[in-house]
Amino acid sequence: MNPRVVAAAAGLPAALLVLSAALMPWSAMAKECPAQLGRGWPPGTANYGGAVERLFDGQASPALSLVWLPRSGKETGLALLPGSEGMAWALRYSEADERVYHWGRDALELKTEQTPRQSTVPIPAALAQRLMKVWGDSLRQAVPEAAAATFHEGDVLSAVVDGVRFSGPVSECGPLEQILEQAGLLIEASDEKESKRERRWAEIDASLQTLQQSLAGAGG
Repeated sequence: MNPRVVAAAAGLPAALLVLSAALMPWSAMAKECPAQLGRGWPPGTANYGGAVERLFDGQASPALSLVWLPRSGKETGLALLPGSEGMAWALRYSEADERVYHWGRDALELKTEQTPRQSTVPIPAALAQRLMKVWGDSLRQAVPEAAAATFHEGDVLSAVVDGVRFSGPVSECGPLEQILEQAGLLIEASDEKESKRERRWAEIDASLQTLQQSLAGAGG
């Protein structure tokens, strides 16, 4: 892996760096690891999280995004941005140049007057659309509409898939673990040469197939 990606990944949740050899069926995972995510922003997080998203996305509207709001360290994010019809989408990895969430002498300061570090590469449209579908299906199945996100003092992950937001603590089990594994592969792909990205796309596609099969088994 490129040293820059290693350095960036060091600040991400450990769940991103763990690749399971075998995946438990989704229905069994749900019992072993109840979802801690909820719909929307956790209380007291919307202003902070929204500021980070605006820093990373500007005027763009990603079809899928993940934002990590760590208890300490720099904020990071992933986004998939649609291309023209039939054309490749864009995969973008972002990292704040300095921590956005900052307590000054008397009050909280959101440091958005900065330029984040970003890597953008093309991703096949079919794979990006499949990521949206499988992640969306997984999160909607794990997080009922009535389950609002709750306050959490530690690291917070917020995912937006096709306009629906899911937020909460980073979980190292259940369907979210598989999503984070795939996110880790996307981060690697964001700083690799085209020849290596092709291999990464194949790994992500195979992982999505496994997750989709688990979802189908749970639904059946």
